[in-house]
Amino acid sequence: MKPNHSLASVSLFCVGALLLTLPAQALPGGRGGREALPNGTTNRTGTYQSLHHGSGTFDSTVNRQPGSTTGDTTWTNQKGGTGTHTFDNTYTKTGTGTATGTHDSSTTYANGKTSSSQGTWAKTAPGDSTYTGTHTGTNGDVTDVSRDTTTSDGVRTVDSTYDNTTTGKTSTVDKTISSTAPGTKQVDTTATGPNGKTVTSDQTFTKTSDGYDKTGTVTGPNGKTSTDNTDVTFTKNSNGTETRTATGSITGPNGGTKPIGNTETWTKTYTPNPTPATTPPPND
Repeated sequence: MKPNHSLASVSLFCVGALLLTLPAQALPGGRGGREALPNGTTNRTGTYQSLHHGSGTFDSTVNRQPGSTTGDTTWTNQKGGTGTHTFDNTYTKTGTGTATGTHDSSTTYANGKTSSSQGTWAKTAPGDSTYTGTHTGTNGDVTDVSRDTTTSDGVRTVDSTYDNTTTGKTSTVDKTISSTAPGTKQVDTTATGPNGKTVTSDQTFTKTSDGYDKTGTVTGPNGKTSTDNTDVTFTKNSNGTETRTATGSITGPNGGTKPIGNTETWTKTYTPNPTPATTPPPND
């Protein structure tokens, strides 16, 4: 997929920005978001297929326990190439509505190249947090990352700065997330590159009975605008598997339209953490 001014253009301004924020589930084999699951281990094993990025298989495991979440994903593409992604996040409550934590992740791609990120974060109030870390890209460049998240009147603002210590270039990504009505979410993003040029993305997510719809626009540094739409559905199949299907299209400033889409089908298992053994009270 290579639309005129897709959100992929935004990520070009900040090396490795996406990998710093995506959990393992956002790689092939997941819904791309955090699920409110109880402590335990969740495994997904299945297949994926994309209109423009081939097909393959994946195996993803996420373990949640008090104070930490760890996970790993492996995938094999249609050419037999394999990749892996692992992450380890910690969480320690420091007071009412406050906490501190750490983040550590690494990815090895099918071409043998690697990237990694490490950092610390602090929750300063409900809905407010800060993150400071580094990201090492596949080319070896090290980028200092800082991110401030604030929430006011139901609107979340995420301001990120990426300082490439190898090239000395700095870029920023500013995002606001709001809900205009029940079942809807508005995500507006402005990315500014080292040369001062900007790309903006305005996306609306609307919940449906079996998933969600996404519609929006992306405006490039030349002021030209593309439009996009995606329909994402989740289906539970009779054989016990679950399928996620995304279909849509992107229309460029010149009126040309390109279809986009991918499908993932997986089997999911959940194993709760063992209940800690208790010592019976002594006999009187």
